[in-house]
Amino acid sequence: MMIDKPKLKRRIFKIQALIALFLILGISCQKNESSQKAIVEKSGETSQLSMQDLASIIPITREQLKNWIPKQIGEYKITKTVIGYKESVDMSAIKGTYSHQSDPSKQVVMEVLDGAGPVAAVLLSGSIQKLNLDFEELKADGYSRIYNKNGHRVWEVENTREEISELEFIHEGRFLVSLKGQHLRNEELWTFADYLDFKALK
Repeated sequence: MMIDKPKLKRRIFKIQALIALFLILGISCQKNESSQKAIVEKSGETSQLSMQDLASIIPITREQLKNWIPKQIGEYKITKTVIGYKESVDMSAIKGTYSHQSDPSKQVVMEVLDGAGPVAAVLLSGSIQKLNLDFEELKADGYSRIYNKNGHRVWEVENTREEISELEFIHEGRFLVSLKGQHLRNEELWTFADYLDFKALK
């Protein structure tokens, strides 16, 4: 049985289109796997949890967070604690405000958010994607950058004119830690961060 040329051409075109589609899908899957692998390697974390793992973990309790948050960190004493403000969306977090003992104008606001649970896992996934960017911005009055430090990917910001500094990193692939300093340089904020002990947060 003979097949006329137009039909033959259409059949060949369909076969070529299917082959091209399969090739594109294959390359896409490979890129996605490579991207996920790169994120894990680039983060420098010794412990990595997938979003599925985090979503299945029960978040840390309010009492555990209250018992963990330090009353004093170096020369800074806690003046205010806020907890339970994210429970309406099934997330566990705590925020503490610290003032320097000899210079009360120097303050640090620390927030720790547990990435466990379905909602928090999605939020943490977004933070992981952000922290794995190669980013640096230089300004006349400061800078912002993302880089590796102490085994973490860190978001670091400093504004010398407004005397504001910020740090953000993820501890053990689970806890999102944010530090915001007022009337502080980043060196001083890192000194504050070095005192933190996360061993009880599990």
